[in-house]
Amino acid sequence: MGGPTPDGLTEGLNDHLCRMRGTDHSPPRCAALYGKLGEHIQCGIYEFRPSPCKEFEAGSAACLQARQRHHIASH
Repeated sequence: MGGPTPDGLTEGLNDHLCRMRGTDHSPPRCAALYGKLGEHIQCGIYEFRPSPCKEFEAGSAACLQARQRHHIASH
């Protein structure tokens, strides 16, 4: 919706917000992720990822909380 993230990977929420496809599924999985969660995973649009992804730092408290929620061991 006007940003660098490919439109085909997003779903509009309203006139100003969108989310990545798959993040509303159970379990959530972003459509841009490739690989096996907890082993080797990478973002297929890293250079075009949306701002929430840029703000989410690997190893941060939010990251550790997400890893725990998905039963993935912390390094």
